[in-house]
Amino acid sequence: MSRWSVLCLAVALTACEEAVIDHAPTSNLLDAETASLETGLGVWTEWYGASASRASTDAREGEAVLRVEVTEPYGWGVHLDNWPGFAASPGAHRASFWARGTTGHSVVARMKVSWRDSDGEELQAQTLSSPVLSGQWARTTLELTAPEGTERMSVEVTGDEGSVGDVIELDALGVQASNAR
Repeated sequence: MSRWSVLCLAVALTACEEAVIDHAPTSNLLDAETASLETGLGVWTEWYGASASRASTDAREGEAVLRVEVTEPYGWGVHLDNWPGFAASPGAHRASFWARGTTGHSVVARMKVSWRDSDGEELQAQTLSSPVLSGQWARTTLELTAPEGTERMSVEVTGDEGSVGDVIELDALGVQASNAR
């Protein structure tokens, strides 16, 4: 595309009403960087009892994972720093993630999906829990239904167990319309 074509396109788009470029309705509601961690942390951030980083390791998919290191006893958590969350619609969805953890400890990762209205008020929350994590990747999935009025969706991943120094790795996190397998 020539420089003038790009300029004309930009002028044409700004002359119209506000445009929202989001994801296809059957794709992952989380943006690509947040879901895959291939180029950065996306909008993941530390919440409590943990440090969060992107790690190039033996990822389940691609080259990187979300590495969560437990820094305090009595629980840990990471969440999305993009209030009120990603765009979403009412209806059937599937949430999933891959996780592995420190061998020999009873660590479980819980992914909470919160469905929100246009004001950011939580309409409903649903949680999926991994099995006790080991050094092997384990996939966790759950069929969810976003209630009527849903316009946004947010995610957090937490755990009640873990000792200081335990490491949880998360990869390929997603929430998709259920017809997008």
